[in-house]
Order: sequence, then C-alpha cells, then structure tokens
Amino acid sequence: MDRYIVWKPFYSVGYTSLDDQHQQILEIINDLYAAMERGDDRQVVPRLLDRLFEYTKTHFAFEERILREHGYPDLESHKKLHEAMRSKTAGLRSHVGLVLGPDLLRFLKDWWLGHIQEEDQRYAPYVAAAVFR
Repeated sequence: MDRYIVWKPFYSVGYTSLDDQHQQILEIINDLYAAMERGDDRQVVPRLLDRLFEYTKTHFAFEERILREHGYPDLESHKKLHEAMRSKTAGLRSHVGLVLGPDLLRFLKDWWLGHIQEEDQRYAPYVAAAVFR
C-alpha cells in the first residue's frame, strides 16, 4: 500500500522538533488513508480525529512558543490560522457521523501541506537562523 503523503525535504522549516511534529501530523493523515484502504475508516475516523485534535493542540502551542521566542513578527496572524484549524477540527469531531473519509482526507492533506509549505515557510528563516546561532 502506498502512502497518501510522503514527507519531502522541502517541507522542512529548519527546526528539527517542528519538522518531527509536522511529520507526525502527516502520519495521522496517512493512518486515515490506510484505514480507508482497508475499508474500516468508519471505525477509525472518530479515534483519528481525536488523536489529530489533541496532537494539533500540542503542536500549535509548541510552534507558537517557538515563534514567540524567536521574534516572529507575524505570530498573531499565524495564531489566528491555528485557531481556525482547531475550530475546524473540533467541528469535524462533533459531526463525525457526517464526515466522509475521502473528503476528510482531501481537506486534511490540502490544509496541512498548504500550511506547512506556505505559512510555516514564512517563519522558517527566523527559527532556522536561531538554530545556527
């Protein structure tokens, strides 16, 4: 079975802990894909959404702390994006019976890869520079 999302080096923000966390989030999405391939996504989706919700909270808090520590000037707008995703994930959890696996997969892949490749890359120079100080 192929993976739905494969981590690529250009996703890196230059900060190992953040990259590791991003990879873990992509693994949760890959777990959903694997469940769909097996045909048991209805049993797995609620548990995966809970796992994603909890991990997302932890990741966003950590990322925001790192950005604050490294003086990222767009932290407040970045935090708003995080809050919108937390809210969206909570809504998905609340309406899990209405969530279709393929739609959820597509949404998660598009949001997370878009966020990592666009929004998170904006802070990469700030955190990467701090790593090499």
